[in-house]
Amino acid sequence: MESLPLTNASIWRHTLSPADQSELERDDGLAHARPDVLVVGGGIVGLATAYFLATQKKSVLLIEANTLGAGATAAAAGGIWPSDQGPHHPPAFQPLALRSRDLWGRLSLKPDFDIDWRVNGFLTVNPNRFRNDAVAFAHEAQEAGYTVHAVDAEQITHLEPQLRPGLSAGIHCASDAHLNPLKAAASFARASRRLGARFAVRTEFVSSKRVGAHVVEVQTSRGPCSPGQVVICSGALAPVPAHFVRPVSGQMIATGPLPPLLRGTVGGQFLTLQLKTGEMITGGTVAENDHQEPDATLSFQMAQAARELIPALANVPFTQAWCGIRSATRDGLPIVDRVPDCDNLWISTGHFRNGLLLAPATGQLLADWITTGVCSEELEPLNAARVS
Repeated sequence: MESLPLTNASIWRHTLSPADQSELERDDGLAHARPDVLVVGGGIVGLATAYFLATQKKSVLLIEANTLGAGATAAAAGGIWPSDQGPHHPPAFQPLALRSRDLWGRLSLKPDFDIDWRVNGFLTVNPNRFRNDAVAFAHEAQEAGYTVHAVDAEQITHLEPQLRPGLSAGIHCASDAHLNPLKAAASFARASRRLGARFAVRTEFVSSKRVGAHVVEVQTSRGPCSPGQVVICSGALAPVPAHFVRPVSGQMIATGPLPPLLRGTVGGQFLTLQLKTGEMITGGTVAENDHQEPDATLSFQMAQAARELIPALANVPFTQAWCGIRSATRDGLPIVDRVPDCDNLWISTGHFRNGLLLAPATGQLLADWITTGVCSEELEPLNAARVS
């Protein structure tokens, strides 16, 4: 069994420029202690929420216990895969996911958003994902509004020539995309700062003080804050009732930089993709625990599956492994809602494997709700009552 370093530092760190690294580590302090909105949690969901609030001309302070993007965001695979995932989710997922994918595309055109955006598709060749009937599955997904097509052996070879022979059927999602999650986090921070938002890193949420149905003060590890509104976006560690969300661990491994082998993401036993910088990554497991250290046996299984899928990887070592903890709800949809019995406390959590995908949509729609007082139709199914 090959030995992979037992590290929780994901592949994305070394892809950052010094400027992006600075955006994630920079501390603006708590000088602005009476913001219109305090956002708790500096992962991609909190950062997107802060950005869209700032575009609404709200004064925003975000606090993060670590550095920005340090949790599940840094451990993500980088997938913007609504069509691959959509048929496995409740109907409410579709409008939110497609809206968010399109938002990412528009954001990628803005000067502050250097995110390695690629619309390079997702090819599923694992028959368990399409119930051994690619044509019927594709028809069902198309009826639900997703861009999905059944493909045969010849088309699979055309799409991904490096895959092993003998794959007879698959599902191709041509409009699915990919980005660099930490570059996306740095981009949201940079763009938000230009709009006046502030970020206090290495600053923990300690407690909140309520008077009646109103939060009047939040105590942080660096002192008090008196915000107009409070939004909790801290994922699996969010200070919300335990029955709302549960922690789910996921693991990935990576090679060093390689010549081009894959064009898009391929879903086999595990998902496998190649970064713009050349590294091959594979994994995307789901384990009902909060483990943060990679499992060596699982890493070996993922490496072997990748080599079976892509023969050119036969002698290529996988040199890095990492885990991330995501928050999940029982129906797979996030909770984006105002906390019952409190007029200025909001939660946006439980995004599970789709924090990166859904962050722009949930951030934008929640910012609109906070600003206008009107909840959109897309957010109505994401209410907290369904899990309480």
